[in-house]
Amino acid sequence: MTTIYVLEKHHQLLEIWRSQNATNLCVAHLDFHCDMHGLLIDRAAQRAYDIGGARAGLGQGTFLTHAIFEGRIQRVRWVHDVPGGRRDDLVTVRYETDLSVRLTRGHLMRQSPGSVPLAYEVLTYSEWSGLEAGEFLDICWDVFACNYYAANTIESRIESRVNTFFERDFTCVPEQISICYSPEYSHPTRPQFESFIQRLAERFQAKIERFSDYPPEPVYTSRYKKVLPRPLYKVLCTVKDQSNLWLRRHDIY
Repeated sequence: MTTIYVLEKHHQLLEIWRSQNATNLCVAHLDFHCDMHGLLIDRAAQRAYDIGGARAGLGQGTFLTHAIFEGRIQRVRWVHDVPGGRRDDLVTVRYETDLSVRLTRGHLMRQSPGSVPLAYEVLTYSEWSGLEAGEFLDICWDVFACNYYAANTIESRIESRVNTFFERDFTCVPEQISICYSPEYSHPTRPQFESFIQRLAERFQAKIERFSDYPPEPVYTSRYKKVLPRPLYKVLCTVKDQSNLWLRRHDIY
């Protein structure tokens, strides 16, 4: 019987996998964000290097990085909509071809505590043909309702994506599904979220398990935040974020 884990924060999923002593999972990760911060993936070699993510505290942006280096994931297919993915994410997974790591790639790889094999693929939502046999279906609600999207388009976007989702021919029924609300990244669409969960349970004749407690995320305080006036710091952060997004729009990572 399929089990659906309902989460508030995405990094709760790693705690579930740890409690199950799960290993070698194949994961279909439907999410606006990669949640693999601090990971460098050599796509040609299909290997992953830790460039700080697994050594950082566990959070929503790093939980897959931790899972990969704990041996819990052997394959991940990241599915995101457009907008979404690396070009719209300020903190994202790095590739061996990225300009930002090309000159220091050898150094980063040498400094890494080691690499692990990782079968990795990234797809847009329209390219995704559905689940494959044995995959763990992991859904972040922001793949449908990210607050990056205009608020007045969210309702139609959710309905469009939900209908598309449930009209798929799921020939492979997942044994486990997780779905998290991620309130920091999703518009306040709790009723639609709950409706989606019920439809998901009906579609797969699944039981629902809810998790309210979650491990705290690490709090990072920039040294600049400590010394700069708050208004100036916010302006500088905005400029930095917009500059990074501009670079991503021009395929510079």
